[in-house]
Amino acid sequence: MNRILVFAVTSSLFAGISQAGSVSFGSLTVPGLNAAATTFVFSGTLTQTSTISFTASGNPNDPCLQSAGMYCTNAAGVITTAGTSPVGVDTTFTGTFNGTSGTWVYGSLIMEISGEGAVQVFPTTSANGLGSATPPTTLTLASTTLAALGFSGSFSLVNPTIGFIVADDFFSDNTNGFLLSQPSPGVPEPASWVLLGLGLVALAVIRRRRRAV
Repeated sequence: MNRILVFAVTSSLFAGISQAGSVSFGSLTVPGLNAAATTFVFSGTLTQTSTISFTASGNPNDPCLQSAGMYCTNAAGVITTAGTSPVGVDTTFTGTFNGTSGTWVYGSLIMEISGEGAVQVFPTTSANGLGSATPPTTLTLASTTLAALGFSGSFSLVNPTIGFIVADDFFSDNTNGFLLSQPSPGVPEPASWVLLGLGLVALAVIRRRRRAV
């Protein structure tokens, strides 16, 4: 009975690691000029508990939504180079992205998932430069579940298409864009190390009990 219990615990721990489900794409260029999202196919099953993290910076500079390099914004839609509106503010419009209609912040980074609509990735807040005379041009999304990002409800999608687009309703005069980058694969996160260590301890207990029999 003890062996069965330990094995069940071990299986559960390793299942938790394999089901972490982070969205990985390496790097993506999202041109401000493109009226269609930059997409890639997620390999596997994507759910609301899957996580994503990346850094969004200008490519080569922040996307500018007005000609002559004016009205440039960071990924939260905060203006970093003035145009018809000053630095540090945001402006909005109504539109539809991937079937999701609503009010969007000009120049913000929008994430789309096939069959699940679209959300603005970075909130337009003071933490992301709103109201600042010198808003940041690079923003980093810490590991966040898709549910926390704004994709509501439970879902399970096999090999879905994921896309990113600059929020706008007139793209032809846009320049620059965003570069989305993720850190190179490395050692597991601390939480993964803890789970792995517990799993190895459980395996060691099984071996000791077998020798004692």
